[in-house]
Amino acid sequence: MEAQEKGKLRAAPPRPAARELLLEAASAVMSERQTIDVPLTDIAARAEVNVALVSYYFGGKEGLLVALAKRDAVTALGELDRLLSLNISPAEKLRRHLAGVIRTFFRYPYLYRLLAALMRDSSEETAREITTFFAEPLARTAKELMEAGIEDGSIRPIDPELFYMAALGACEQIFANRSILKFVHGVDEIDEALQRRYAEVVLEVLTRGYLQPARD
Repeated sequence: MEAQEKGKLRAAPPRPAARELLLEAASAVMSERQTIDVPLTDIAARAEVNVALVSYYFGGKEGLLVALAKRDAVTALGELDRLLSLNISPAEKLRRHLAGVIRTFFRYPYLYRLLAALMRDSSEETAREITTFFAEPLARTAKELMEAGIEDGSIRPIDPELFYMAALGACEQIFANRSILKFVHGVDEIDEALQRRYAEVVLEVLTRGYLQPARD
């Protein structure tokens, strides 16, 4: 019996470090409440750790939010690097990139609002850090793809910077307006099937706007 108990103890998975628990808790609470404005006490309670550990690991709430934004943004940046290595047209890369953005927002529905809030409301140092780490690489890559597509004739001339701002807003729209889904359309949850349907609609609208008309 004693040997069996010891075996159970050895087989038990280690509990994640408090830092990771806080990040996971912040992600879960923001997703569930559909807002980035959540008290630290609620995040600590979900993580089952002392709220003082937020200051210990992150220096405060802003540090926690920056760490969360960086953690989540790594997924999008990693997918972008893989996409750029593919031997496909700039227009197709742009289409797949926008589909990937929607998948990222599906996984982290608060991310767009969190990044925007950090760049708008945080210290200048934090805003610059987030812009340099995430926003600038995405915008630069999208601009390069647009310009390459214009050059090879697959994308019609269009302002690449303003297009990308409009595209990001469209990609995030469904996640920012869940109340419309619930009270107008009777949809309580955005599942993967709905996310894919939404991606098809957004990509259809956007590609009709930036692709060159097919030539006879």
